[in-house]
Order: sequence, then structure tokens, then C-alpha cells
Amino acid sequence: MSGSNRPKRIRAGDLSALKRRLWEAILTAGDLLDHDDPATRLRAVHALGQSAGVYRAILADSDLEQRLQALEQRVGESSR
Repeated sequence: MSGSNRPKRIRAGDLSALKRRLWEAILTAGDLLDHDDPATRLRAVHALGQSAGVYRAILADSDLEQRLQALEQRVGESSR
């Protein structure tokens, strides 16, 4: 498949790259809500709902991961 516009694959465990790509997908689905074809609009609504739920979960996981790292750092500093 030469000449494909396929984006680079996301490395396993790379939450920031996944968040960026998912946000791009959400923006694209949002743009399609104004499409002339009703079937395309309906698919965009479905994709937006699904993507928004996944994005929310990733944000929650990412926030939890950051808080855990900060806590581990504080515990490590206090044990020295």
C-alpha cells in the first residue's frame, strides 16, 4: 500500500499519543455532524458518542497515573 495516508501506529502504552489521535477523531466526527447526507450524520453521532466515552476514560486513567507518580515521588523523597 504505497502512498497510503495512514498515520503512524501508536506505540503500546503511549497514552499521550492515543489521546491526541482520539481527539483528532472526535474533531473529525464533530465536523461530519454538518454533512449533507443523513446517514453520514448518524454515523458521526455514533462515532462521536463512542469516542467521547473512550476519551473520558483515557483522561481519567491519565489523571490517575499522574497523581500516582506524584504520590510515589513524595513517598520516595520522604523516605530518604
